[in-house]
Amino acid sequence: MSYIFIDESGDLGTKKSSSKYFVMAGIKVEDSQKLDRVIRKIKRDDKKNIITSNEIKGSNLPHDIKIKILKKLDSVNYQVFIIIFEKINRYKVNDGYDNIKLYDLLACELAKQIDISSSSKIFIDKSKNKKEEIVNFNKAFLENLNNFKKFPIKLEHANSMSYKGLQIADLISWAIFQSVEHNNNEFIDLIKNKKIKRVFEEKKNL
Repeated sequence: MSYIFIDESGDLGTKKSSSKYFVMAGIKVEDSQKLDRVIRKIKRDDKKNIITSNEIKGSNLPHDIKIKILKKLDSVNYQVFIIIFEKINRYKVNDGYDNIKLYDLLACELAKQIDISSSSKIFIDKSKNKKEEIVNFNKAFLENLNNFKKFPIKLEHANSMSYKGLQIADLISWAIFQSVEHNNNEFIDLIKNKKIKRVFEEKKNL
């Protein structure tokens, strides 16, 4: 059984204050409990109560805690799949796509990067509430996975408070976002076994 946790950073807005990039990242492991243990160990070692929230997020963690979590992932056998979308390339996408459809399209681009080699449970940080939107998303996402042997897949839109794996996916997507949005590679360099694709543009190297 494989477990895949997916989250994103940045936004799809077009305002002047909006981000330049949108990043979506997934982390795949064979044992999700190992991700739980990474977070629990960090919290146990937090003698000064620096971590003030029950939910680990890249945007609200102190610098040294983010570094510690990413380094502790070295103890876990994992793969990371990432897509990067630079929003100046939005014109290359169907003009009729609103942000909901664009999000789904980008998620499908991520799905194409994910190799399914066993029965899998996939958890996506919940951003949709309407049943029709969830059904449409699930159908497209599952169709785009590299699941040629048709392994059973369970797909869940979940609150990141409920799964430590989603919290780590959030930190990973945040780390990638720092690299492209702010030219800060300090965090991305700590992430191993990563497969990165820039979508709707010519290939670039990070």
